[in-house]
Amino acid sequence: MAGQKICRIQFSATSAEKNIRHINYAIQYQCPQCGAPVTLGEETRFFVCEFCRVRSCISQKGFPRYYLPCAPNVPAEAQLIYLPYWRFKGVRYMCTASGIIPKFTDISTLAMADMPPQIPFSLGLRSQAMPMKLIRPDTQGTFFRPLPTAMVLKEKTSGLNPDEIAFKEDIGETFSLIYAPFYISRQHLVDGVTNQVLPQEKPISPEIFDRNRVRPGIETHFIAGICPACGADLEGSGDSLALVCRNCHSLWRARGKNFAKIKFSTVPPAHKDDIMLPFWRISANISPLNLASHADLARMANLPLAIPREWEKKPVHFWSPAFKVRPNIFLRLLGQLTSAQLAPPLSQTVEDNVYQPVNLPASEAVETIRITMAALLKPRKEILERLPETNVVPRSISLIFMPFNSSQHDIIHPDLGIGINKKALALSGNL
Repeated sequence: MAGQKICRIQFSATSAEKNIRHINYAIQYQCPQCGAPVTLGEETRFFVCEFCRVRSCISQKGFPRYYLPCAPNVPAEAQLIYLPYWRFKGVRYMCTASGIIPKFTDISTLAMADMPPQIPFSLGLRSQAMPMKLIRPDTQGTFFRPLPTAMVLKEKTSGLNPDEIAFKEDIGETFSLIYAPFYISRQHLVDGVTNQVLPQEKPISPEIFDRNRVRPGIETHFIAGICPACGADLEGSGDSLALVCRNCHSLWRARGKNFAKIKFSTVPPAHKDDIMLPFWRISANISPLNLASHADLARMANLPLAIPREWEKKPVHFWSPAFKVRPNIFLRLLGQLTSAQLAPPLSQTVEDNVYQPVNLPASEAVETIRITMAALLKPRKEILERLPETNVVPRSISLIFMPFNSSQHDIIHPDLGIGINKKALALSGNL
């Protein structure tokens, strides 16, 4: 693909064709430079226009707002009404007495109450079968204000008896608001996507839609993919939260209509073919549990070793992948890296190696701390009783890239021997 020709592997911008091979939802945009149509995956944040070759970063404030286009044969005089659906995608980690149970969830549900029964309760396959569009000021139709996500999605993503779950965390979740078109014709409700009349027991009155209306604001912006510091092209994969400038050794993230610089550190690799994986290292105030030092962690996790005296004064750090990966691997990395309490030598250099994209934000990494404690600390029953009331306040968060040696099928941490299957890493973009 064109993005691969001009950028290095992993830190390469994505083109529309390459990006939608592994996605379910597609969004239609216009290139901010030349206006050409661009179809991208819903999690794409960085792309190269295939017409003008300009790199752009998509900056999203809050949750994205899309709408499904109408069928071509919908009458031009139809007065369209757009009903809101919340869409949730992510992995829910449910901590129970028998262990931590991850569950991948991808659902959509109507975000209005007391609607006629013929209105679909979910979007079904329609939003996966056709590209959606961003709501613009000139988008015709009436839009309705959705109910809060907490009301609509309450317990829809669990699947277990609530009494069995001590607590749960949603990691890597994505919320989006999708509007579906309908209109009324001869007192019948018509689905605007299919232009088919919905079955009904009695005629529909327009007053049924006398609801709280809203005009969704423009919360999506495009930023030119140029380093603010030196003017060089930024590099990144389609789902990268962090874009890199190899010219001035800096990392950047979208914030509003501009880029903000990211502080990062790198563990120097020993080999040119080492893969650089990103991790969040977090120090936090944890209460009421007394978990402040490396020694506290060793005691509470009942680690089979003699605790050195200097560990009493060494602050404990929680480690989390800064990339998405299969839940079983994600859980394993949380426990192994936090148990190891690594303190490697660090630099602020962008090495000439392949980098795994950063696609899990720091805010999500903070939410993994209680999961890590549930996995490591003993006795489990007592810990699970206390964790729901445990308060975690981060003090510092660092982005650290660590080298993993590359073998035929796996990448392996040189000191800890932690291995990750390459195929599992390559498929992480589907999560």
